[in-house]
Amino acid sequence: MMPETSFLEEPSTSRSMLARAQNGDTESWQQLAQVYGPIIYAWARRSGCQAADAADVMQETLGAVASALQRFDHQRDGATFRGWLWTITRNKIRDHLRLLQHEEAAGGTAANLAMRQVPEAEPLSEPPTDAASDAQAARTRMLELLRTRFDHRTWTMFWETTIIGRDVHDVADQMGVSKWAVYKSRARVLQRLKDELHGMDDF
Repeated sequence: MMPETSFLEEPSTSRSMLARAQNGDTESWQQLAQVYGPIIYAWARRSGCQAADAADVMQETLGAVASALQRFDHQRDGATFRGWLWTITRNKIRDHLRLLQHEEAAGGTAANLAMRQVPEAEPLSEPPTDAASDAQAARTRMLELLRTRFDHRTWTMFWETTIIGRDVHDVADQMGVSKWAVYKSRARVLQRLKDELHGMDDF
């Protein structure tokens, strides 16, 4: 049986969410954008973009991802969602910074400096942040989104007993319910989390 906290340790691209988004599910696409948009933004900032430019890159990248998502195949050898997403992001960063070069009245000094920070490498080269921190950020965002699907009491009983590790009886006393109510609430949240996060791709 899967340990109760193992969903927090798995890679961070839910294949089920990705599949639903590829099939045109609007809610899953919005979830995908909310989870990975901040990571795209961080990549752009690390690559030399100013805050406003990084926000533009994020929007342009998400637009390109929406158009190309159905063509992404996680079963292809060596394919990861992170690598695919970085390829699109890097191209949008370079496009955006080239545009800034043309707009610089003084010869593009600032834009040229930023351009030199964009990796000159093959499409599958690594993003400017490490995979572990990106995965943790995505997992955290996924949990934040999933948390909104439960009432406060249900989530509290799950969080206190599963994540913090408090005794079920203590939480039951605090919440004014039976221990079975705590077990039921915990099981409900765990099942939903496992459905959403189990079988995640290697982000």
